[in-house]
Amino acid sequence: MTLFQNPVIPAPYDQGLTQVRDFLLAKPDLLGVVGRAIRKSFDEVIDGPRTGRYCVEQLEKTEKTYIGTKIEIVLRNELGLERGQVLDNLIVGHEVDTKFTVGNTWMIPREALGQLCLLVTGDDNSGLCGMGILRMVPEVLTNGANQDGKKSVSAFGKGQITWLAQGPMPRNFMLDLPDVARAAIMSAPSGRQAIWALFRNATGRLIPRAVIEQVAQQKDSAKRAREAKAVLATEGIQVLCATYMEDRAEIVRHGFTHFNDDDWLSMPMR
Repeated sequence: MTLFQNPVIPAPYDQGLTQVRDFLLAKPDLLGVVGRAIRKSFDEVIDGPRTGRYCVEQLEKTEKTYIGTKIEIVLRNELGLERGQVLDNLIVGHEVDTKFTVGNTWMIPREALGQLCLLVTGDDNSGLCGMGILRMVPEVLTNGANQDGKKSVSAFGKGQITWLAQGPMPRNFMLDLPDVARAAIMSAPSGRQAIWALFRNATGRLIPRAVIEQVAQQKDSAKRAREAKAVLATEGIQVLCATYMEDRAEIVRHGFTHFNDDDWLSMPMR
């Protein structure tokens, strides 16, 4: 991901950028916070449990534009930032805007010109995310603007970004499945059968509760998953839920040591 190449140390005279940088770098597990905020924002806008969708590409155009706002809100909350008077955030006394892109083009509004911006990027397909900081001086922006007066960060400007966090983000479970497996799950005629298809086609993978809800598209999704235990046992598939201590021991026996209390796992019986 060439976007993250050649980060630079901020110029000594930009005290505001340095102070904001140091404040954010002091946050524990900054990359994890950024990645989880993007994952949460994507999942909430995709709204899989109600829509059956599983990726950003399936969103309507208006929904895609809202992702940036959602990430701004979630990220501010997760980082414990104050709301700015003019821009999105107030960080150690400095107004700082948040701009997000799924690619490498950030659009900067008039009110952010000359100001500090947190530039956030996240891509479900690559599984990578990042957050950097840049002051929006003319030298780092394109000359032209769109109809709304927004300019974009120039090629030179991208090289001036001070990256604060960059690396993997939580994966999109459904997007990571083979096409055939995903199709079998998403084409199931009922929530119950979709759950069965999930456990059949995603063996050996920890399945988050959110995926169970997304696939079932029912309020009683956990019940449907529990019912699948007996059904799939007849097919030689063991269905486990980390909520139960006896299942948790089996999950560990299968080699999984890091999981959430509501994760599920299906494995061929031995």
